[in-house]
Amino acid sequence: MTGSAESRGVPIITVKPRGTSSTCSICGSKLIENIYRRLRCPRCGFEADRDTVAALNIEKRALEKMGGSLTTPTAPQMTDVDPNR
Repeated sequence: MTGSAESRGVPIITVKPRGTSSTCSICGSKLIENIYRRLRCPRCGFEADRDTVAALNIEKRALEKMGGSLTTPTAPQMTDVDPNR
């Protein structure tokens, strides 16, 4: 398989990485280091490895840019399918 994501209809969403590994994915508070590479939110208690936190925040920012959905705006909706077929 060759070709870019865009040529195959997959949207490319750019996200600024600044602060993605130091901000809580749940409540947006500043995280504190709990153990080496493990961060904890003092506000809501969320805890994860800093790479996991960054991945969650990047996904969250990309979804916000897309309008909060993993599907593209032109994708057919599941309500168009007869569930009893």
